[in-house]
Formats: sequence, C-alpha cells, structure tokens
Amino acid sequence: MKASWYAEALYGALQGEHVVTESDSKKVFTNFRRVVMERGHDRLLPFVARELDKIIAREKIKKEVILVTADAKSQNKWAHIYDHYEKEGAIPKGAIRRDVTDESIVGGFQIRTKDTLIDGSYKKSLLELYRSITN
Repeated sequence: MKASWYAEALYGALQGEHVVTESDSKKVFTNFRRVVMERGHDRLLPFVARELDKIIAREKIKKEVILVTADAKSQNKWAHIYDHYEKEGAIPKGAIRRDVTDESIVGGFQIRTKDTLIDGSYKKSLLELYRSITN
C-alpha cells in the first residue's frame, strides 16, 4: 500500500458531506488511524501526512483564480465582471482571487484558472487589427 493512496482516501473522507464540525474531522481521522494500524501500515503515517500536505497544496492551486488587468484602476473597474462569472458558474464558488497587473494587455481584463481563460482584454483585438492592416 502506498502512502499517497492513504492520503487520497483521508482527504476524500475529510471532504465528505458528513464532515461538518471539527469533532467530525477528529472522528474521521481516528477511524482512519485505527484502520491503518489494523492493517499493519502504521509506519506509513508520517508519509501520509506529507502526501496529504501535497494534496492540499494541489487543491489550493486548483481553486485559485487570477484577475489580470492593465493597471490598479482597472482592477476596481473590472472587479464586477469577476462576480458575474462567479454567479454564472464559470469560476468555482469560494475560489481564492488573486489580482495581477499586466501592462501588456493594454486594457480590459483576463480571468485565469488552472484550466480556463476568459479573455476580455484589448490585446487580442489590437493584435487582430494589426494583422488585418499589415496583410
């Protein structure tokens, strides 16, 4: 048995719908520890803790949403669009928002998640206009 398998199982159990309070979490962990020890894999527990930390870090990255704007003024201007996409379900609810300034997008906004890009920036439009003029 691998420590990562145990860590995935523990993480899944802790994220379950029956785990609401801290005492529920303690019950899950106590049960988990008992099962691991009954199977004779108690030497894996320190490694399970490390793997669990990796899983939590990976999940945190998945929940991060980046709002990219051209300058600080634009962040305030486009913050409402972030809320709109969150209501529509394009952005996971409860995601951690990080604001980034990127002068290369000229204006507008970009919303980036691990697997999605919502591009409302002027950069793409300006590049297409430049290409059409030069061709």
